[in-house]
Amino acid sequence: MSQTSDQAKGGTNGVGPGQASRIAAGHGPTAGPTMDDPSGRSGSRIEVTVPMFGVLDERSLAQPPGPGGQRREEQIRRREAPVRGVTLSTPRYDSRTQPAPHSTARRIGKIYRGPAESRNENKASDRLDDGYISSHQYADECRRARDEGNGKLRGHRTAAVLPASRRRIRSQYVDLDYHHPLEDVLRLKAVRRLLGYISRSRPGRRTMIEEILETYADASAPFLTRLKYWPFHLFIDRMRGSVSRETFRKRVAEHRATVRGFVTTARSVAEFGLTLPQRFSAPLFAVWNFTNKCNLRCRHCYQDAGGRGLPDELTREERLRLVDEMGEAYVSMVSFAGGEPLMDADLWPVLERCRRWGIHTSIATNGSLITKEAAARLAATGVKYVEVSLDSVHPERHDAFRGHPGAWERTVRGMRNVVEQEGLRLGIAMCVSQRNIDEVEDMLRFAVEIGANCFAHFNFIPVGRGLEMAHDDLTPDQRERLLRTLNEWMNERRISILSTAPQFGRTALAYAGSAALQPCSHVGGGGGTKARVVAKYLGGCGAGRCYVCIEPNGTITPCVYLPHRVMGNIRRRPFLEIFRNNEFWDLLCDRDRRTGHCEVCEFKHYCGGCRARADAYYGELNAADPGCLFNARHWESLRKPHD
Repeated sequence: MSQTSDQAKGGTNGVGPGQASRIAAGHGPTAGPTMDDPSGRSGSRIEVTVPMFGVLDERSLAQPPGPGGQRREEQIRRREAPVRGVTLSTPRYDSRTQPAPHSTARRIGKIYRGPAESRNENKASDRLDDGYISSHQYADECRRARDEGNGKLRGHRTAAVLPASRRRIRSQYVDLDYHHPLEDVLRLKAVRRLLGYISRSRPGRRTMIEEILETYADASAPFLTRLKYWPFHLFIDRMRGSVSRETFRKRVAEHRATVRGFVTTARSVAEFGLTLPQRFSAPLFAVWNFTNKCNLRCRHCYQDAGGRGLPDELTREERLRLVDEMGEAYVSMVSFAGGEPLMDADLWPVLERCRRWGIHTSIATNGSLITKEAAARLAATGVKYVEVSLDSVHPERHDAFRGHPGAWERTVRGMRNVVEQEGLRLGIAMCVSQRNIDEVEDMLRFAVEIGANCFAHFNFIPVGRGLEMAHDDLTPDQRERLLRTLNEWMNERRISILSTAPQFGRTALAYAGSAALQPCSHVGGGGGTKARVVAKYLGGCGAGRCYVCIEPNGTITPCVYLPHRVMGNIRRRPFLEIFRNNEFWDLLCDRDRRTGHCEVCEFKHYCGGCRARADAYYGELNAADPGCLFNARHWESLRKPHD
């Protein structure tokens, strides 16, 4: 599947040698910089680091357990303290940092480390140590435009902002603290206990939340059931605002995946309360890299996919069992990627199992194998959305990048087959780099013309084979202009827009009024103040917090772009326990534990920086995201040759 410091003005924390591509790849006598160790570390071996416990023996972890769930002896240490509020069946865990044996990172000796600590004593959001504009200055411009209410920003005047005496976001973030009365209700202890009660599993029955939503505005539901849930239905009427009962029922109550998401969210608020960002009791969304098989060989493939699959990929029985585990955990969405998922025959029974659980499924594919028959079969197994990767509107450029002549023609033919199939929506995915940034608006127009419902911008991350082309990454200025363009297209309603760049949420806040559309991380987006409130809790990077990646061999990682950060393997531990008990969860849920401008950013609750980009350049999960405008000085130090 195709896809940084606390430096003062003079540069007291400059970054190590070479160009960004050499740094990301870990080439040369210095394997790479850190935010607080600009010299990097010498040597080329991979350090397999578990932050709390030091270094594990690499040989003992070199191979995951084989097919059939057979266990191997390995070092699994006992965690010193459980996750807050979590009761686990066992304190044992197997999370670690370990590039896969087949990966580019392993081949070139890329080094990844544990979390860094910020050494910058200035914690003000107006500091200019990190970039040439601070988030405070940027937000001030947004506030002025909001107050003036002119041009495209009209509508900000009516936004509901939390009263000063009740703001939970620190003082410098006040103008970004959009508020909805439901927040006050959800913070009540009695309401949290009620949410826990109505969202708990019941043997042989659905949760009460499912029954409440499914009987709402349903005249055919049994009278006693409607009477039982009448107080809840009345509460829904009070909170749905201007949305009609019929629309609410169609979009929520009759959409099983959405109802599942409500159950997970209720359980999360019951357990953790409202947190910024929101902690979840189970992931809302998973991307499943179903196989490493692929009929193309893309230059920027994060998965290092191609040719045959890996020898230890999950069996059909293991895959079906994993779907059942996700179903029981109320995971609401699964996207199947690869490699090329359509090359694996097990995809079809797995999709059918997801359909039976009510899990929303989508496919991320290169499109070359989508015949009319395949499109019909996808629709029949419950797939709603097919995302096809296209790198260029010019066939010769796309084919050169994908490594196969004629790939463009086959891909576009597959797109047309999706558009023609009733029940399927088409998304076009474009990984934007220096090679194709000049084509973005051409691609947007192409997407509209072919009948796509969505354009998905993929943030280029130097991981997988992309490690060797980090020089093609966008500059912070280029990314900012790109995100503004995407925001304009999104609010002109010509096509839906998704972006894996967490800064897209910040851009939407700054360059459109409160009535405009607001992306809400992995759950899509919406318009108005309500969407901004949702984005405050769900927005930005969701890696390891509300979203996970499943590798072909059952390894769980926080993100498809973090394949070396191993949370665990389903052959050793249950899916939900891996999500709740691993070395990375607390760090990824805490946006105060960051370096660079990410630690003080006024937009941190809507963004948080891309953890995969920070890790790719600095080898530290909590480093600054060097792709952001507010960290432009760090980006420049990455690009400068070593003196």
